[in-house]
Amino acid sequence: MGIIQNNDAQFMLLAGFIIAIGLVITTVMFSSIIFEENMAIGGGSDPSKNELVNLIHITKDETRAAYNNSTASGGGNTAKFNNFSKQMQYFNGNLSKMYALHGETVNISWENWTNKGYANLTDNGTANGVSNWTVIENVKNSNITVDVIYFNGAFQIRLKNSTEKLINITSTGTFSFINSTANDPYSIAFVNGANASGRFNMTGNASGKQFIRARDYVINTTMTFSSNRIKTILTIPFSVPW
Repeated sequence: MGIIQNNDAQFMLLAGFIIAIGLVITTVMFSSIIFEENMAIGGGSDPSKNELVNLIHITKDETRAAYNNSTASGGGNTAKFNNFSKQMQYFNGNLSKMYALHGETVNISWENWTNKGYANLTDNGTANGVSNWTVIENVKNSNITVDVIYFNGAFQIRLKNSTEKLINITSTGTFSFINSTANDPYSIAFVNGANASGRFNMTGNASGKQFIRARDYVINTTMTFSSNRIKTILTIPFSVPW
């Protein structure tokens, strides 16, 4: 009898141990399922973030392309803006159709750049942009034209390599400079760019390639993006043509 009772007790302990192990495994599996589900739900917002980033990039490229095409076509400012708007409307229509296939809504609107002043000569073209900034580096030769429309204090163009050359602009007007070097590439920078506004155009050779750096306006473009997860309205300033 004692042996039978001991065996029964051992079986009961073993059964209890198996049940405990089963509960632990079940709990771990259930927690893992919840974790994977949460990861899937959280990851669901990532495509929307990527879509917004892609939307900003393609809209920036199209805005600049439309501005370049419209200004190259000639005519007055009204004709140029009309041509710009036609290309942007075509782009907006195609973009809306493409996103609609995925159950999303996109709309692009833009301001009339012919009714606004020229951009500041800061890094982003706005009054609160970085005032001292490098436009391009590693330049071997360049042709620089700066059309200063508004002037409010010291503004300089700095050419720097092993030596430094400062070109002082002290008034409004159009200023042109041609520079080249054989063995000592230089950088081109604007100093106190917040003190002036206008247009600039730079062409030449940098890092062994031909380059163009130019800016006339900063165009505020508004993008409305809607999906079953989010609705976002973004107004982004794009400098044109560069």
